[in-house]
Amino acid sequence: MFHVDAFTLTPFGGNPATVVLDADGLDDARMQAVAREFAHAECAFVRPPGSPDEDVAIRFFSTRQEAPFVGHATLAAHAVLLATGRRALGIARQRCGIGIVDVDVRRDARTSDAAPLIEFRRAAPRLEAPLPLKTALRVAETLGLPGERLHEALPARACRDGGARLLIPLADADALEQLAPRTEPLLALGREFGVDGFFPFAFRRGPDGAVTESRMFCPAIGIPEDPVSGNAHAMLASYLLEAALLDPADRGFVGLQGAHLGRPGRVEVGWDLQGGRPAAVRIGGHAVIIGEGTLAV
Repeated sequence: MFHVDAFTLTPFGGNPATVVLDADGLDDARMQAVAREFAHAECAFVRPPGSPDEDVAIRFFSTRQEAPFVGHATLAAHAVLLATGRRALGIARQRCGIGIVDVDVRRDARTSDAAPLIEFRRAAPRLEAPLPLKTALRVAETLGLPGERLHEALPARACRDGGARLLIPLADADALEQLAPRTEPLLALGREFGVDGFFPFAFRRGPDGAVTESRMFCPAIGIPEDPVSGNAHAMLASYLLEAALLDPADRGFVGLQGAHLGRPGRVEVGWDLQGGRPAAVRIGGHAVIIGEGTLAV
């Protein structure tokens, strides 16, 4: 088993994950028990491929439940597979709870040691109808945020894609500093809206392109604050494109998350076009292996 920090090149940054190899001998109860034991990180259990059209099978568990797909744990698992010689550079087909996901691993000349960039590709998520302003103000209050710190033109919208998240646009990145969510009211709102995560974000354009800064609160799945979320950034790509903040012809954007927990991470977000519209979203980043051992039970 391995401890890996994903969406970062710096040890103890990004989002931690535990990766367990050769997990085909573990039943559901044992995998859930392992995930509870290593509660600081979600767990990826790597299993042999079950059919000729896949290269690897992975199941994901948090402390409370199995998840169909986890972005940062996918990066972590493929970093381990590459480091242990169980996969090569290029595209590998990963079977998980949402079906087959293509995971590309390639050298990144932008990094000083050419550390590989790991990127997965998902169908572009579809957003739900905007929340009424009155409802968004209730969410802001539960997050400990004055209503005027919400974005004046962009609405909050839910998205369901391997998990349900509420995307909440803020006026600026400074508003992220003010967030002080109240757990029980946030859980109640999550049940009301049918979402298990709240993703406030701020968007800006800089000299190097579009950048977002964000935080993620998921008490419903046992994660008070998630350092860096790949899934949420896939949803955010759909949001920004539909809101015309990004042009489909743009190369993508960079998502920054985790600094508020002392674990800064970076998500590389892009998309593939079909008929001038985004057909798939690409989520990429780096991962650092910081420890390894053996599961003895």
